[in-house]
Amino acid sequence: MVMKKILYIPGPSEVEPETLLELSKPVIAHYGPDWHQLYNETCEVAKKIFGTEAYVTLLPLPGSVCLEMSAFNLIEDYGEKFVAITNGFFGDNMVEMLLSHGANVLKVESEWGKNVNLEKLEETLDENPETKAVYLVHNETSTGVLNNLKKVAEAVKKRDKLLVVDAISSYGGVELNFDQLGIDFAVGYASKCMSGLNGICPVAISKRFIEEVRRRKTSVKSYYFNLTKYIRLSQEWASIGHPHPTSMPTSVVRAFYHVAKKALEEGLERRYRRHADIAKAYRQALRALGLNILPKEEDASPTVTTFIVPENVNGKIRSALYNDFGYMVSGGLGKLENMTLRVGHMGYTANPEFLIKLVTALETVLKRLGIVDKRMDISDELAKIQENLRQYTT
Repeated sequence: MVMKKILYIPGPSEVEPETLLELSKPVIAHYGPDWHQLYNETCEVAKKIFGTEAYVTLLPLPGSVCLEMSAFNLIEDYGEKFVAITNGFFGDNMVEMLLSHGANVLKVESEWGKNVNLEKLEETLDENPETKAVYLVHNETSTGVLNNLKKVAEAVKKRDKLLVVDAISSYGGVELNFDQLGIDFAVGYASKCMSGLNGICPVAISKRFIEEVRRRKTSVKSYYFNLTKYIRLSQEWASIGHPHPTSMPTSVVRAFYHVAKKALEEGLERRYRRHADIAKAYRQALRALGLNILPKEEDASPTVTTFIVPENVNGKIRSALYNDFGYMVSGGLGKLENMTLRVGHMGYTANPEFLIKLVTALETVLKRLGIVDKRMDISDELAKIQENLRQYTT
């Protein structure tokens, strides 16, 4: 009998069987009335999850490449100033991306595992009034920190700068409030908190961002990523049922439409509370095993937990969980590579059943490796957790 493998990584996340059934339906073309209706309805549902009435499109790209679309359009002259907030691996990636496009990147750094340095952000913006935009990773999956988007947005809005947000690992699991916070460009994801399939990203773009691009004196140095051309072609071709300037993975979009509708049926407020409660329970269980969580409780992510393990044993723990139980967790990234493990609890897997399975297996592995006392028993703690999460038991 083949062991069923379960994804406990920070994306892609485990997919429900009924979502996979969407892929078995006949493929539809990326033009024509059926596709036009599906695409538009999917964008409308995606808007509700962003919390916006702004322009939303679906890009058939990885999340990081969708973020680069913003850089192609915003960076016009070599040396223009951009602020990048970084406190982890993906924040550092964003710095590199902006540098590659010729930006003068002003880094607002915090220690990995800690939240945004708001004082330094305000100081940097005040000292550099010509800054064009601020870039932020909302949920830093390398450290398990949920960055303070609300406070960042307030500081940026006060100084009338553009705000670009990587919401790849928070979209559908954490409230975004795109319009209310004044975000200008945000990238979500289909296969993290939404538990959809890899292949497309929902992207929200403000009117202000689009107007900034239209004021450029030189054309965008890209064909596909030229936002004004992209929007123009989308509008022109919509009349023939082709509301997107390229071919599209229509079956993946249909699967995303399915999970997005399910998110709205669940109720976004309840969905966000479920993710937060499951994450809190993971931290409680891991501490019961004698493990330390990297960030402070008030900074901890609702969608991924990063915890500390003895140096250079994370590979052994991961291998044992995968080979013996079929549970795939993630290792550390960057400077945390050899000292942390990361568990994703996103969408479908943000429920008590998945939590109990993984923590029970982890307890067995840690005892076998001699990392915790073999006499340890956290069954009473897990029973309390199950009772506290009873409302989410399916």
